[in-house]
Amino acid sequence: MSRHSQLGRGAVRLRLYPLLAALAVIPAGVAARPLVAVIDSGVAMTPELRPLLRAEYDFGSPLAPRPAFHPRYDHGTMVATILARAAHGGADIISLRVDDPAGCAPDLTPPCQPDAAPLAAAIRKASALGANVINISLTLKSDPAIRAAVADATKAGATIVLAAGNEGRDRPGNLAVARAGYPNTVLVGALDASGRPWSGTNRPTHAASGYAYVWQPGVDVVGATAAGQPAMGTGTSFAAPIESGRLVTALAASESAATRLATRSAAR
Repeated sequence: MSRHSQLGRGAVRLRLYPLLAALAVIPAGVAARPLVAVIDSGVAMTPELRPLLRAEYDFGSPLAPRPAFHPRYDHGTMVATILARAAHGGADIISLRVDDPAGCAPDLTPPCQPDAAPLAAAIRKASALGANVINISLTLKSDPAIRAAVADATKAGATIVLAAGNEGRDRPGNLAVARAGYPNTVLVGALDASGRPWSGTNRPTHAASGYAYVWQPGVDVVGATAAGQPAMGTGTSFAAPIESGRLVTALAASESAATRLATRSAAR
């Protein structure tokens, strides 16, 4: 987990996506919380995440969906666990699984997906479900379908949080995608334990324009594997969910304040 996940190379193939039914719902009597979509390798229903997980949709294998909440890789569960802790448990999570069942090419770090279509479809599904925040800890191709999905989702009200990448460059990854949804997208770089930029993080350009970039801790971030065991990860993949959690916490606080204000006004 020293490098964040990559959307693999390859030609885009058109696929039909059947209507996927929700695999879980919020239990009756639980108050609605902000909704976060985690687009990744799938999320395990660990004891910690069980109260928060609402559903999982498999866009990586839509015609033969894999068992829900049984990911092949730990990455998505790590991301969801870090996000849940950063949000202090105050968010519901939907998992949109996009990893390719065929796995990764030898030069890529899992999870991988060589086609843009599953990623674009997952972003659109997250928006249709009403996700307030969409976390994408993957490197995306600058594909028109992905950029259009990001633009539409942000116009519909979602904030999209993107990992900035781990190549140590003075230019963030996912830049074209971030610009497609600006100002409702944010790129996240990784800080080390001393609060300085981690050596492997992609940094913002000197003349940053048309995109937002923030820093969050991204070295030895504590999460959990799909088996529920403690684990540490380093990279912008694990900085991004901290920012997503921060956004969710701020949203919940603002909604709570608005509700209290409305209640006081109605009582007058």
